[in-house]
Amino acid sequence: QPEPDLDEKRRLAADFKNPVVREISYDEAQNLILANEWLGNMGTTEFSFGLYFSEYLAGVACFGRTAGTNVAASICGSEHAHRVATLCRGACVHWAHPHSASFLINAACREMAKKGCCVFVAYSDIEAGEIGTVYQASNWLYCGTTNATEKFRTPDDRVYDARQVHCLTRDRTGGTMKYKRTRAEQKKLLMEEGCEFFKDGGRKHRYVGIYGDRRIKRMLRRA
Repeated sequence: QPEPDLDEKRRLAADFKNPVVREISYDEAQNLILANEWLGNMGTTEFSFGLYFSEYLAGVACFGRTAGTNVAASICGSEHAHRVATLCRGACVHWAHPHSASFLINAACREMAKKGCCVFVAYSDIEAGEIGTVYQASNWLYCGTTNATEKFRTPDDRVYDARQVHCLTRDRTGGTMKYKRTRAEQKKLLMEEGCEFFKDGGRKHRYVGIYGDRRIKRMLRRA
């Protein structure tokens, strides 16, 4: 697609002299994620942070609820479950610096730590060719692969994780609640529209990042 001011963007993104990472709105993050992220949706996003070179948005990291009922407690124990969040979506544009992703993730996690979330879970989708290089570069802990998950296939043959059903149960676009359904109601509606639910043997790599001051990191690593 045509890219306005491409030469200027590449010039600004050539080094990390003046990048800025700050919290941005859901809509701002969505514009970049939908165009550049493999899954093509916002998942469980509740907080979003953008990487800027001057006034140009070069990348977005999105945080939301952890998937599954016991994931948060399984990381550092139930007493620290409230500190856990998922890095559920992230993407950088093609003109961004090659190390933009790791820079953005670390800066965004430090900002989230100020909100009380110090433990982050992220997944690398093997089907998308991801092995977690950006998390390895950020010194995250590798925690093996996940179990098989339920997925669904749409009539146009696109496959999504069944956890995305929850994201479709409500629509808050524009700042107002347009509808709200239960997960069972949303799943039934998808099946009526021709979606097929199935168990997939595909696995994902799981990584955990711990942030905060030395005392907090030492305590959470021990836990």
